[in-house]
Amino acid sequence: MSDMTNQTRNTDEFIKGLWKENPVFVQVLGMCPVLAVSNTAMNALAMGLASLFVLVMSNVVVSTLRNFIPKQVRIATYILVIATFVTVVEYLIQAISLDLHKALGAFISLIVVNCMILGRAEAFASKNSVWRSLLDGLGMGLGFTFAL
Repeated sequence: MSDMTNQTRNTDEFIKGLWKENPVFVQVLGMCPVLAVSNTAMNALAMGLASLFVLVMSNVVVSTLRNFIPKQVRIATYILVIATFVTVVEYLIQAISLDLHKALGAFISLIVVNCMILGRAEAFASKNSVWRSLLDGLGMGLGFTFAL
């Protein structure tokens, strides 16, 4: 019974980001990239996948380190973690397609200050296990990507 309850809770954690708590449709977060780069399907998909990667990875790292980060510097630490993954994504996009990198422009770098990602780190990943934070990041990231 306990296994089934955990599985249901994990499934709910993942699904809530797709619809029930969708970052764009319900929480109205991350609207800047939604309006700016969703002019083509390729741009929207690339921005969605970039945000998904940053969200999942930052959630996992924040959740892993949550007991070691002093409360006084937690926001700065979260931004540093997010910025690290944004840099990785930006270099990857630039290496894969220079045209796509030019089309997305500064909006890739602006993922660092996307309130959806910082909000999930603060509100969820800093208070939950790595597994639940991973599922939350996947659900919210896919919900954001679908919205784009």
